[in-house]
Order: sequence, then structure tokens, then C-alpha cells
Amino acid sequence: MDGAATPRKRPAQARSTTTVDAILTATLQVLAVDGPALTTTRVAAVAGVAVGTLYQYFPNRDALLTGVLADHLEAAIGAVELAAADAKAQGLPRAAAAERIVRAFLAVKAERAPDSVLLDQVFGTGRLDERPVVAAATRRGTLAVATLLRDPPDAAALQRAGMACAALEGMVRAVVAEDPLQLADRGWQDQVVVMTVAALR
Repeated sequence: MDGAATPRKRPAQARSTTTVDAILTATLQVLAVDGPALTTTRVAAVAGVAVGTLYQYFPNRDALLTGVLADHLEAAIGAVELAAADAKAQGLPRAAAAERIVRAFLAVKAERAPDSVLLDQVFGTGRLDERPVVAAATRRGTLAVATLLRDPPDAAALQRAGMACAALEGMVRAVVAEDPLQLADRGWQDQVVVMTVAALR
């Protein structure tokens, strides 16, 4: 990420992290009420911080939206990377490792379904995909999955993993748009796991 949409700095201390978390939570709350009319002044008021404090981390409205999106993506991709690392450390077979990764991803998506629904309602499904933070998250997720196929992954492994990740994300997006509660349905999750694992065999 670079340019005006980039958060100014990353919080290094617990107090700063708490402030940023409050700002990101307030951004979602304001989006739910004001939609695209969101302003930094309104977000700062809801977060209980001075506008100047908000600007220390997010220079403008667009940076706030990128920050919310980055936080949303980090939760899911972080879960994928952690599950992949754990599976590798335990020496799990490819199918078992793939299942662990998919279930970790789906668990976060189910937990954060209201945020996904809100972002889609305000901006439209996929309308934020052109942001660099999305491309970066996609690369990280693809790399984590590709290591199941070949470590270090080659071009073929990356391509196959990319296709599997795209299919998984597509299934999740469809459910978010039609029936987000289904994300927590064990039967639906099982079907998604079967399809994704089959793609990686």
C-alpha cells in the first residue's frame, strides 16, 4: 500500500493498538449508519478520540476504509498462515493440512460475517478488490496454500493454489451475499472442505 490511502504508521505500543482498534471499530459503526457518507470527524467522535489523533494513524477517509479492509483481511489470512504452519510442523498429510486451513479460514469468515455483509452493502461485492491490500492478502494466502503442494512452491503449485483459493473465496462471497448465517453451518462447511481438498489433491 502506498499513497494517501495508506495508514500513516503502525501502532507499536499497547495503548496505540487500543486506539487504532477503537478507530477501526468506530469506522464500521459509522459505515453502518452513514454508509459512504462516512467522515473522519464522525469516526473520531464515535471512537472517542480527537480528530488529530485519528489523523496520526489514518490521514483521510480513504485510509480509514483501507485500514478496516486490511484488518478484515489480516484476520482471515493470518488464520490461514497459522493453520498452514501448524500443519507443516505436525507433518500432516496434504488432505488433512488442507482441511485445517480451510476450516480456519471459514471460522474467521463466519465470525466476521457481519463486517463482510456491511462492506458489501456499502460498497458492493468486490468493489474494494482493486486496493493493493487485497492483492497482498491474496498473494499471502496463495503462498501459504501452495506450500502444501510443493515447498518451496514452484509456478505450478502457485497457480494451482491460486485457483483453489479463488474458488474458496468465491463460495464464501456467494454465501455472504445470499445467506451469511450459512457460513457457520457445519454441513455447508463440510461441503466446502471436500471441494477445496479435492482441488489440492
